[in-house]
Amino acid sequence: MKKLFLMLILFSFLEKTYSQEKTFFSQTDFGTSFGQAKTLFEEYTTRVNFSFQTLNGVRINKYHATGFLVGVDTYPNLTLMPLGLGWRGFMDKGKRHTLFAGMDLGAASAMLEKRVETEWTESWYEGGLFLNPSIGIRRQSKKGKHASVLSIGYKRQEANFYEGSKEIGFSSFRDASIPPGFISIRKEEYVFNSLVFKWGLIF
Repeated sequence: MKKLFLMLILFSFLEKTYSQEKTFFSQTDFGTSFGQAKTLFEEYTTRVNFSFQTLNGVRINKYHATGFLVGVDTYPNLTLMPLGLGWRGFMDKGKRHTLFAGMDLGAASAMLEKRVETEWTESWYEGGLFLNPSIGIRRQSKKGKHASVLSIGYKRQEANFYEGSKEIGFSSFRDASIPPGFISIRKEEYVFNSLVFKWGLIF
């Protein structure tokens, strides 16, 4: 009985300490991404796009935070919604300005893009995996309730474009790898490599 009582006290102490350390963490960023895009003449031109992201989770301690992220990234003729996990690591030495690093990874959705359908064809986009390491500086507010952040990072985003020719009538000879309703599918694969500059707030 005595051991059980001591274990309950220890568990209560650990739970209290754990809950104090794991406070809510939120970081919201707006920014601009730079990269290259191929033109119709097989030449490359510089693209400038918009990027928004919010990361919500917990502070593991004053050096680390993690959570789930969602955002919106624009690319030439394409808008994707990244969904994934994020980590932030801070070199916290009690000073107002602190360096930090970040790592985000997950997959993007093309749900903001409409499927284009005609009598003979149907085309659509699908998102893919992304990876986004970054570094930056955090500036704590005077009261310490929030902080502003500036960061620079690299983002690799995969995406696919599909165009299908519809099956008209009934065909007894159909490739099992092709979705029902189509006789053929054309696929284009994209990889967007971007340099991303962001400004945001941490709460």
